[in-house]
Amino acid sequence: MEIEEIDYKNFGKCVRMTNGIIDAIVTIDYGPRIIYFGFCGKENIFYEDSERSHRVLCKNAEDKADSQNVFYHYGGHRLWLSSERSARTIIPDNSPVVYSIFSDSVRFATPKPKNAVFQTGFEVFISEDTADIMVSHTVKNVSKEAQPCGLWPITMLEGNDVVILPQNADTSDDFRPNRALVLWPGTQLHDDRIFIGNRFLTIRKDAENSAPLKIGCNNVFGWVAFVGPRYTFLKRYVHDVQAVYPDFGSSCEIGVQKDYTEIQSMSPMYRVEPGQEIKHVENLSVYLTTDCLNAKDENAIAKYMENLK
Repeated sequence: MEIEEIDYKNFGKCVRMTNGIIDAIVTIDYGPRIIYFGFCGKENIFYEDSERSHRVLCKNAEDKADSQNVFYHYGGHRLWLSSERSARTIIPDNSPVVYSIFSDSVRFATPKPKNAVFQTGFEVFISEDTADIMVSHTVKNVSKEAQPCGLWPITMLEGNDVVILPQNADTSDDFRPNRALVLWPGTQLHDDRIFIGNRFLTIRKDAENSAPLKIGCNNVFGWVAFVGPRYTFLKRYVHDVQAVYPDFGSSCEIGVQKDYTEIQSMSPMYRVEPGQEIKHVENLSVYLTTDCLNAKDENAIAKYMENLK
């Protein structure tokens, strides 16, 4: 693995990690964000908000808007905390990042803010001869009291591609439900971007349709794909069937915006003691797309995913 500091577009100083097959570029002037992920010398499969169009004006302790207190999405891959409460989840991260280099990884951490409850970060691992990275997300309770918390990694993706979510088809227990579908305000089940099959749920990104669309589910298989005409992105994580998840039991959430699609995995909810650190691991992979996928053909989807994995 090769590691170097670079200036990347208008995202400032970054750390570039590569194994000669893929590159991962992480911001260090702020964030951190994995702002680039893709094959070496090829286009970024992550969304880049070069214009800083997507931002949230945060509130101070007196619950008043502060023009100097802005959270910028920036794009790429970030870590938020669940369950979603703006005062805890949406915290501006516009300060320089601390990073440490190891033999097969780089660890990035936010500086500890004043009066902070949590300190967050992630470690990016790249192995030889692979087109994937492992991201170990961490949060540490730096307060003096136990706190409820979960980890919430969010990946912003570019393109009018198709999200594929596997459906749990287990019929071994007729007395218990085997899947949950969670809808956010404004989401319509008759939205023609959504296809609900027996084995897969797909969501088609359409730049001409800006209607709200966000869906969560108890994704027991622990994978979700984003399939486009050139590249396929695959996110993997571990779903614990015994654990309690936020948002009515969601371990995976998909949000579609006009400019991008967000693919989110959720850790279980924890009671984090003072000084305790918890983690949530994802594997992010990129493949060359080998077929023009019909988002409503479950047999074709099953065949494509089986060949992919």
